[in-house]
Amino acid sequence: MHLSSLKLRTILTILAIYVVVGAVSLAAFFWAAQGISETFGRRFAEKNALLDKERLLGPVRREVALARKLSDSETIRTLCRAEDDPRALAAGLAELEGFRRAFSDRSCFFVVAKSRNYYYGDEKAPAKEPRYTIQPGDINNQWYFDTMAKVDDFELHVDSNVPLGLLKVWVNVIVKDDGRKVGLAGTGVDLSDFMHEVVKSGDKSALTVMVDPRGTLQAHPNAHYMDFNARMKDEARRMTLYQLVDDEAGRAELRLHLDRLVKGGSAMESFHLTVEGKRYLAAATRIDEIDWIAITLVDPSQVLGMSSFLPILALLVLSLAATIALVSWLLNRTVLDPLARLTATSQEIAAGNYAIALPVDREDEIGRLTGMFNHMAATIQDYTSNLEHIVEDRTRALTLSNRKIMDSLEYAHLIQESTLPKPAVLDRHIPDRFVHFRPRDIVGGDFYAFLPAADGFLLAVGDCTGHGVPGAFMSMSAGAVLDQLLAKLGPDDPAAILKEMNKALKAILHQEAVGERAARGWTMDNGLDLALLRVLPDRLVFAGARLPLWVLPPGETEIQVLPGDSHSLGYRRSRLDFPFRNQEAPLAPGTRCYLFTDGVLDQNGGKFNFGFGRRRLGRLLQEMRDLPMSGQAEALAKALAEYQGANPQRDDITILGFRTGPAAE
Repeated sequence: MHLSSLKLRTILTILAIYVVVGAVSLAAFFWAAQGISETFGRRFAEKNALLDKERLLGPVRREVALARKLSDSETIRTLCRAEDDPRALAAGLAELEGFRRAFSDRSCFFVVAKSRNYYYGDEKAPAKEPRYTIQPGDINNQWYFDTMAKVDDFELHVDSNVPLGLLKVWVNVIVKDDGRKVGLAGTGVDLSDFMHEVVKSGDKSALTVMVDPRGTLQAHPNAHYMDFNARMKDEARRMTLYQLVDDEAGRAELRLHLDRLVKGGSAMESFHLTVEGKRYLAAATRIDEIDWIAITLVDPSQVLGMSSFLPILALLVLSLAATIALVSWLLNRTVLDPLARLTATSQEIAAGNYAIALPVDREDEIGRLTGMFNHMAATIQDYTSNLEHIVEDRTRALTLSNRKIMDSLEYAHLIQESTLPKPAVLDRHIPDRFVHFRPRDIVGGDFYAFLPAADGFLLAVGDCTGHGVPGAFMSMSAGAVLDQLLAKLGPDDPAAILKEMNKALKAILHQEAVGERAARGWTMDNGLDLALLRVLPDRLVFAGARLPLWVLPPGETEIQVLPGDSHSLGYRRSRLDFPFRNQEAPLAPGTRCYLFTDGVLDQNGGKFNFGFGRRRLGRLLQEMRDLPMSGQAEALAKALAEYQGANPQRDDITILGFRTGPAAE
């Protein structure tokens, strides 16, 4: 078998892939197994630490609940108020005796704050009279005064005797009457036997150690350590967990985690710790009630060691080997051999023998590929003989279709231009003027209108929704509506014309029938922005729907802006009752006025491809204010073309400017 053979190279590639995949899989398996063992061991340690904490505090919490119920007894409060009353005293001591039998230690105490009499009862001697009276200044009684001064509800006091192996927790609960502290009640909980049971559980996978915030061993499975601490009277010299850690780095890490627990920065700390030469997963949690730290040391190999994964590893290796053999055999039988036969036959097609037809003897992908070869050969043969004819026919059809579309657009352009004011009419009334009207797509949504009057004239510039053919339809409709309103209302009140224009457009476009339009799936929202300027001999009156009027009086350098109202016409959101306003300004001979749509402002270009903008347009009009209007038109068109550059026109553009008075000074 030649080295360039597809079969040999495929088999070698498969073997190489499986070797690599096998190596990666084994590495991933060992990594995952180690991670699983690590994660399981960590969680086991954390759960065990929390369990030991809960097992330790469970009895304490029961005694706290019972002691708080005792402090809330009305009989006890009555005793605090009237200790001198024999009936109140007898009832209170009977209540105390009832609770004493319920406490696990079978003992309890009670102190009346008013007299500081200390009552104590246990199985040997129930409380019948005060044991003694608590005296200020006695160091043995200072705990009572500290508790009454600092505690508002209850506190736990730990009495730990390491030498004797004793651990007792005292529960002190404040008794209140109308918010005043009138007494102190409580009991003790002996946890010594529980501590011995926890640390000597016999579980080889986990060791439980109890330490105080300094790390001193309070409980440990090794009896020698606890015997040493029992004999050592000096607390500073007792054995700590730090002494059992092998290196300084481990001691520093242990100190860091214990400090976090002591300072309240964490509720649970998990970390690796090497103790007496053995590496453990450690989980530590603080037992706030007794100011101890419970630490569980887990040996991961005892919990879930790598030996547990050996059957899975063996199965993985056998599966890989079996898969290699099976895939190689199947690939050779079902793919490589049929492909070799197909390759030999397809070489004839590559040589130009398109008339060949291969036998299709199977229905799988190879069979479908053979059928596709047959179809490909027939298709290529057909396309080779007919391609030029097909291309020519389609090119001719596209050219004809494009010519028809362009002819239609040009004719539409002529129709739209016929609706605009005639230059001869404008020459008679506004000889010194220019109109820069440039639709984006041959036809567009911008339009302008002119109406002469006995004492002046009215100019309109509009910007309808959209551009191209839809915009042209909209502009001609709006122009027709405006003509009707001007004939009906006259030119004297531009604001009233805008208001009526808004009503008429909303009615024509059915903008009020929102529900019916939405039900038909028609959600288009059309309208326009419009500027109306009434020019009189001595003044001008302007009203605008989102389009402004710019005025440059003779001798002035700053352009005066009369803004349009921020409200469009004809849209669904356009209000029928919107109060458009007329703005008046004096009109001196030689004043220059400009109306324009926002297409000129939005045209992008320049170095940063920003819009032309109001500031740039205003600066341009100021610079060419001394030119006649025809010269301004040329300068404006040139400036726009240079700024636009190679960018396409973004919107329809309309600018109408004129100067009052004589045509030239």
